Amino acid sequence: MIVLTKDGRNAELLKFEPVHADQLLSYLVNLSGESKARFGPHPFTPDGIEKVFGSSCEIRGYIALEAGTDQIIAYSLIKAGYLEADGIRYSGYGFQLPASAVCTYAPSVADQWQGSGLGSNMFEFILNDIRQSDFRTMILWGGVQSSNSRALVFYQKRGFRVAGEFEHDGPNLDMYLPLPDH
Repeated sequence: MIVLTKDGRNAELLKFEPVHADQLLSYLVNLSGESKARFGPHPFTPDGIEKVFGSSCEIRGYIALEAGTDQIIAYSLIKAGYLEADGIRYSGYGFQLPASAVCTYAPSVADQWQGSGLGSNMFEFILNDIRQSDFRTMILWGGVQSSNSRALVFYQKRGFRVAGEFEHDGPNLDMYLPLPDH
């Protein structure tokens, strides 16, 4: 699917396939230090990529390519269920999250594409893909750093709500999004 960003650039949105592994590694290692510090669902290595997609858990990957190139400019993951640490925190907030009805979301956008609307395009692409699933709630993979104001605005605009706060290398928020019934 080709999308036009707010700043007039074209991107192609796709589901991740193993053939994209080398491009994904290049994308990950070329993120800025700040972006790397805010996005870490798996190690940025060939083994890390292979393990996350070869794991027994259901994980779906999504990428955006700069139109006309094979360069990845955005990458997101959806995990069926949630990480154990996330589940423990949500339980502590009083949330009962049945793993079969929850998905976990981890988004990233290349530094030079942040603010272009590409993250919004990717999010809609992902929502359309999971629409027929049994997911009723989306949570953030490992929460979001409280200092990441751009991400907080992004999530709040899309209807995410704060479930609670926790400390991990600074203050963080757990946020969730109730998903519409089909």
